[in-house]
Amino acid sequence: MIHRFVSAVLKRWLPAFLVAALAVSTAGLASADSFFRHLRVDSLISDGIALYHSGDYRRSLEKLDAALSLNADNVEARYDRGLDLYALSRYNEAAAEFRTCVRQQSDFIPALFNLGVTEIALNHLDAAKTIFLQIISEHPSSVRAHFDMGLSKILSGQPEQAAKEFAVAELLHPQYVQAHYDRALAEYRTGNLVGADQETGEALRLNSSYAKAYFLRGAIRLRQGNSSGAKTQFESAAKLATDPVLKSLCTQILAQIGA
Repeated sequence: MIHRFVSAVLKRWLPAFLVAALAVSTAGLASADSFFRHLRVDSLISDGIALYHSGDYRRSLEKLDAALSLNADNVEARYDRGLDLYALSRYNEAAAEFRTCVRQQSDFIPALFNLGVTEIALNHLDAAKTIFLQIISEHPSSVRAHFDMGLSKILSGQPEQAAKEFAVAELLHPQYVQAHYDRALAEYRTGNLVGADQETGEALRLNSSYAKAYFLRGAIRLRQGNSSGAKTQFESAAKLATDPVLKSLCTQILAQIGA
């Protein structure tokens, strides 16, 4: 009697038990698949980052594309893909990636910052200024945000405002050579030759091999009517320049100045 009762119970409950066991097994397989998928995505992103830092942007893109094919919502892969596209001068595509990152993660400041930089490359200067204004309002001590706001403004034909932004960048980071140089350029464009000369001096104090600073100082000397002083500065620029265009320009100006 007891055996018949046990048999009946097993017949009644065994199918349900098997279904439950199968469900647990399937869930385990799905969980394992998800785990290995995440592991693969992380590995591809890591490879992509390494290739980016080695300068192999095309192969880096391939790795990141593979990662996104496994997880299209991975914001890190999309951000790194944007960096690759920017490095390859594919600015419209880079901007699209950074915008997607910001939509996915509104507080992703590096993506927002790089979107601003890309907008500058695309000559979308008003858009760039809007982005950097947003970053500065949230992070007023961001040296690069002030610097790139200044860059956006000088390219927009606003040298006075650009000089102010570069000045803030200098206050936040006194050793920032590029900020001193670009402030000098902005001051030069406003006609403030004393300020421009002072800032080129700061740039050269921090980097005595800065060819563009010597070139700018030569231009300042010319506007001051000091041909001899200009000649000395252009000669230094020509000697230190690695850019063939800058070196050629120095040679042409020196030929016009004469002995």
